[in-house]
Amino acid sequence: MKSFSFTVGMLVMVALLTPLHLTAAPRTEVIPLNYGLAENLLPAIQPLLRPDERASAYGNQLIIRAEPERLQEIRVLLDDLDRRPARLRISVANAGSSSGSQRGYRLDGRIRTGAGDLEIGHPGRGSQARIIRRETTGSDDGVRTIMANEGYPVLIQSGQSIPLESATSTIHGQVMQQTQYHDVTSGFYATVRLNGDRATITLSTNHDRTRAAGNDVIDVQRTDTVVTAPLGEWVTIGGVDDLASGQSRDIGRRITTGSAMQQSIRVMVERLD
Repeated sequence: MKSFSFTVGMLVMVALLTPLHLTAAPRTEVIPLNYGLAENLLPAIQPLLRPDERASAYGNQLIIRAEPERLQEIRVLLDDLDRRPARLRISVANAGSSSGSQRGYRLDGRIRTGAGDLEIGHPGRGSQARIIRRETTGSDDGVRTIMANEGYPVLIQSGQSIPLESATSTIHGQVMQQTQYHDVTSGFYATVRLNGDRATITLSTNHDRTRAAGNDVIDVQRTDTVVTAPLGEWVTIGGVDDLASGQSRDIGRRITTGSAMQQSIRVMVERLD
């Protein structure tokens, strides 16, 4: 009888000394999220899991397998992470100007001398003198705006598809004409995260344009950057300032050309709530 009582007592003592978390069986629980996507919150949860615990994402739900006490700890953590994202307005402005000039003179005619005739330019058109003066100016300004949630990528883009003609030759020398459509678009792709009254912006922009001389030439502009800016303020993130000049001269002709192009890109993030 004494031996039996001692055995029962030892079993009771072992049960009392055994930690509760070793006796609680793991279970699987589906935790719905209110605002965030499960795939976005999963990387924050996984490093905290123990070797025998599991977590997976399904839509706006996290599927967790852990002991009940640990499930409660994970729920408390998710309450802090699963918060309503801030509502934002993202604006990207493209401002550009271009100018060109051509100045000079040109003479066409035939001059008779004792040694012979001296031809200048195109004498077949008759004798004439022309003063050349051409100037062109242009501007290309625009602002694109989109509403966004903090931490979620957004895309806005507009433009057109234009036909481009090309020619290829077969092995028999036959020329084949082909028409391919090319997208000429302008817009941006952005993701914004907030830190107090400042925004960290991951931004990719494009600004394609067809030249006024014809649709067969397309000017492209690309920008990829990460920048931190105060909320509600315009910040310049890039720009282009090109100058070009040239001069050609000959007997009876002198022409000077010049061109200038300026482009700038600015971004602003505003918080709406």
